[in-house]
Amino acid sequence: MAKKRSEKTRKKISDSLAIFRMGRMWVGVVGLILCVIFISISDFASLSLPHREIEAFVVERAHVREVITESLRPDHYLQTVYLGSQLVEIEMRTGEFVGERIIMENTLTRFGSLRLQPGMDVLVSVMPGMEQLEVHYMSVYGPSRGPVLIGAVLLLILGMLIMGRKKGLYAAISLAFTLVVVIYFMISFIIQGYSPVLFALITTILTTGFTLCMVGGISRQSLAAIGGTWVGLITAGLISALIGNFANVSGMHLEDAWQMIHTSPPGMYLRVPDLFFAAVIIAASGAVVDAAMSISSSVFEIKEQSPEITAKRLYRSGMNIGGDILGANSNTLILAFTGASLTTMILVVFFGLPYLRVINLDIVAIEVIQSVSATAGMILAIPATAIFSALLATRYESEGIRP
Repeated sequence: MAKKRSEKTRKKISDSLAIFRMGRMWVGVVGLILCVIFISISDFASLSLPHREIEAFVVERAHVREVITESLRPDHYLQTVYLGSQLVEIEMRTGEFVGERIIMENTLTRFGSLRLQPGMDVLVSVMPGMEQLEVHYMSVYGPSRGPVLIGAVLLLILGMLIMGRKKGLYAAISLAFTLVVVIYFMISFIIQGYSPVLFALITTILTTGFTLCMVGGISRQSLAAIGGTWVGLITAGLISALIGNFANVSGMHLEDAWQMIHTSPPGMYLRVPDLFFAAVIIAASGAVVDAAMSISSSVFEIKEQSPEITAKRLYRSGMNIGGDILGANSNTLILAFTGASLTTMILVVFFGLPYLRVINLDIVAIEVIQSVSATAGMILAIPATAIFSALLATRYESEGIRP
């Protein structure tokens, strides 16, 4: 009698989780539906600024055919920078004057120089509403980076496909899903005045869950990693809000905060003070996901190689592995945040600021809070993932549910 009940219980568990064995197909379908919904409900056009309709100039793409004359000299301070002017012939590739060849002057300065060479593709500023183009109505806006950046992304995707094969394809799909969710969901709602922290948290939950399930399939291993990741992300958000409030740091201390306030459309309430805490959650998600997936994968691999091992020993192994990951990733986080503020650190050394001023600089407070919050997220994600992995690795092994 007890044996029949055990078999019935086992069958119920297996049937209730049968949908999970469908794997990545369901994940992909759900992701596609979400992408369609987010793109359809986003309305960036209604949020555009009134002055965008009247631009002082338009930017078009052009091709440099010939450098007619140039008068250049190296900058005495920056030897790789040239100062002076060039007279060049360009051919318009887009816009009202497409196909036309124009001779224009290119002025090179220390902080806005681009030395033109034959064969280069550049962006030029053109005054709108002209019947014909003249030299003084045009200027070089900057290099045309679009093809190079798109090519770099395509090479990255190709490398992912070659190296990871099917998992590389799943990773590329996850990357596309993340971009859509960030742009058409998170940013769309934030600029409409909704809570940046809430939508950053929802975004990271969606993207990390989708990525882990897409790469690892819907399995016990993926579920353990997802659980640990979400614990870490929530922790990072709470820690950043707590320290930020005590240290009086908010999104108002970000570099572009005042510009966002002054350029936002009339009637829009953009929650700039909360943007900093949202940024911390987004920045911490990568390190937390990496730690959680590494621990989960290792624990389940240990279980596969040693089927008789207990949940307690698996937990200890996960914690030992997590300690190594924490040591490496925390150092990576600090170096990444330091690299983002390298120029500021150099200026601090140049000016010889005393400790009292340095420790109270906005940029220092921001970097410290970001590093501490992201590391705290990992610290909580490690034991959470170890517990989830140990329990899931041993709980349903007899029911035939995927590891």
